[in-house]
Formats: sequence, C-alpha cells, structure tokens
Amino acid sequence: MGFLQELRNQDGQRRHEAPPARAHQPTTPLPALTSLRFLAAFYVLVFHYDRFFFPDGPRNTAILLGHTGVTFFFVLSGFILAYTYHAVDLRDRTLRRRYLLARFARIYPAFLLSLAISLPWFAAWVLKSAPPLKWLMASGAVLAPLGLHAWVPGAACSLNCASWSISVEAFFYLLFPLLLPLVLRRPTEYALAALGLWAVFAAFGTLLWNRYAPGVSLIEPEPGGTAAILLAQGIKYDPLLRLPEFIAGLVLFAWWRQMRPVASADEIALPRSRAKPFLAAAALAAIVLVLIDPYVPGPLMHNGLSAIAWAPLILAGAELRGGVLASAPLVFLGRISFALYLLHLPAYAAINSLDRALHGAITGASPWLGVGLATTLSLALAALVHLFVEEPARLALLNGRFRLPARRPGGAVAENRIQ
Repeated sequence: MGFLQELRNQDGQRRHEAPPARAHQPTTPLPALTSLRFLAAFYVLVFHYDRFFFPDGPRNTAILLGHTGVTFFFVLSGFILAYTYHAVDLRDRTLRRRYLLARFARIYPAFLLSLAISLPWFAAWVLKSAPPLKWLMASGAVLAPLGLHAWVPGAACSLNCASWSISVEAFFYLLFPLLLPLVLRRPTEYALAALGLWAVFAAFGTLLWNRYAPGVSLIEPEPGGTAAILLAQGIKYDPLLRLPEFIAGLVLFAWWRQMRPVASADEIALPRSRAKPFLAAAALAAIVLVLIDPYVPGPLMHNGLSAIAWAPLILAGAELRGGVLASAPLVFLGRISFALYLLHLPAYAAINSLDRALHGAITGASPWLGVGLATTLSLALAALVHLFVEEPARLALLNGRFRLPARRPGGAVAENRIQ
C-alpha cells in the first residue's frame, strides 16, 4: 500500500506543478513505437543473458542478432526526433538550448545512476585486467560520465557496457540541429549519402577485422586477445561509424511524412492505418537476416544492415493506433525501456555476484533460475528508476529547479527557468 500511495502522491503533486517549458509544440503520441522500444530493449537483454547464463550452449542465430536492437534504437531516435522537431526552427538559440536541455534531462539522470550502480563491478574488472587494457578501461571512470567513452576503445565497454550507446546518442543529439533541415529538404540525396557512408565504413571495418583478427568473432572477440578486443570496440562502438543509422531514421521520417496527407504546416494527418504491408516487409527482412547472418561480415551486420528490418517495423509502429502494441501495459513497459536497457547488465552482475557468494547455488540449480532472477530484477529496477528517478529528475531539470537563481540588473533575484 505504501508504494501505491507514493504513486498517488506523486501524480497529485505533478498535477499541481507548473508544466515544464516545451522545446517543441505538442505532437500526436505514437504509442506503438513506445511499446516497440521495450521489445527492442528486451531483445538486447535476451542476447546478453543467453551468452552470460549459457556460455557453452549452442548459439541460435535469431538470439545472436539481439545486438541489432541497438540499431533499432539509433534509427528510431532519428525518426522520433525528426517527428518531434520537424516544425521547430533550431537555428534559434533559445529553441536550440531548450532542445539540448530536453535531451539532457531525458537521458542523463538514469544514465548517471546506471554508471554509479556499476562502479563496484567496474573496479573489480579494472583491477583484474592487464595493461594496456587496464588503463584504457580505467579511463572510463572519467569519460563515461562525460558521454565520451564510446570514442575510446577499451573505455567504451568498461563502465556498464550498455552505456556506450548513450555516448553515441549524445553525438547524434549534437548533430541533429544541423542535419534535420538538410535531410527534410533532400531526403533521397541524404538516403544515398547515408548508404554510401555506411558501405565505406562497413568495408573499412571488414578489411581491418579480416586483416588483424581473422577467424575471430566480432561479437565475442576475447579469444583473439587484447588487440582483437580493442579493434572490435573501435568498429562496433565508434559514434562516427554509427552515424548512418541515425541519418536513416531522419530519412525514414521524411519519407513517411511525404507518404501522408498534411493537415497543416505543423500537424501530420493520421489516416487509416497502413501497418500491415510494413509488418510483412519487416518479417520478410528479419527472415532474410537470420538466413544470411552466418555468411555476412560482422561489421556489416553489427553496424546497420538490420535496418532493412527495423525501418519497416518503425513505419508500421508509426501507423498503428490500436491493438496490443498500443495497450497500456506495453506502453508502460516502453516507457521504462530506457532504464531497462541501462540496468539489465548491472542486474546480471548482482545476480552473478550473489551466485558466487552462494557457491553456485543459483546457476547450479538451473541457469534458467539465474535468467529469471536477473530478468525480474532488471524489470523491477527499471520501473522504480523510471518512476522515482528518471521522470522526477527530468521534470525538475526542465522546470529549472536544479538551477541557481539568476540576478536581474539592479540586484533583484529572479528564478532562472526556461520558458
């Protein structure tokens, strides 16, 4: 009852608070896309837990492709940002400042908490590693809170490995005000540019990998030694190499917008759903990816090829207005998906540490018991962090309650809020 009462108290408090300043005009919700965020985050969780809890088990290709859930997030990020800000002139300094604050408030509280939770296992991992990997990993303690760790192989995966993608997203957020108007004006040209850039990056990564780590898995490079680990992180996590996926999301929105009748300059009309063809295309592309994965170079599949399945799925989600994907339970899971993505690795580390303290009593009974406990812990932590950290901190940042008072000319103190 105490938990439910706390939720009611928070809801009542928020109704009486002044709404946060907006960086954009209100947009029509796309609930199915929110739900799909959860499915993608859970796909990444399944990919990691399969490797962690069943290290010697056979690998299923459909599960192995769980890492491509991050490509979904990068493409979706471009699509949703373009959907949200397509009518906003981000050349205006005030609007651009609001946009950047909104992005910071959205990701940083949960991101920073996930780093703090991961510190004990980070320290243990650094201590047992050998130079030069030890020093590169240790640099993550400084680089990760600044969102810079994805740029440095060794640091990228050191402090809560999943957080590397947040470092990449921060890079995308900085480029977005420059890219959006260009892509909206010439989407086809930028689609071709993104495809060409992706092909060059993928070819370059493949040549490097085949030259310096032949026969080693890009997904599990540890058998290849330190050099293979660092090269794999450079190929998989470097923000510049993932930029085509974000541009693809911007282009996808521009094309989706052109396919739909426009109700006004600032509102996209929502006609009858056309989701079924997109769902069919996504399913067909997914089957093709599973079939060809064993024959495709790792850098191509890891860094964006799966967009051929994710893109039509995003278009389908943008069209859906009802059904299971728009149901309240799945939408709530979608809202906690960011926290789930960030916390599923610390949750695994906690269960693994408990298992060791109990001399293998958990995984010794059944690896599935470990999977169940880690998954339950991940979901519980994600819900709590979303309700009591992520959302309250976001609203506080947007309302300026974490900012010092500003002095008006003449000495009077004024609240420094973004209006």
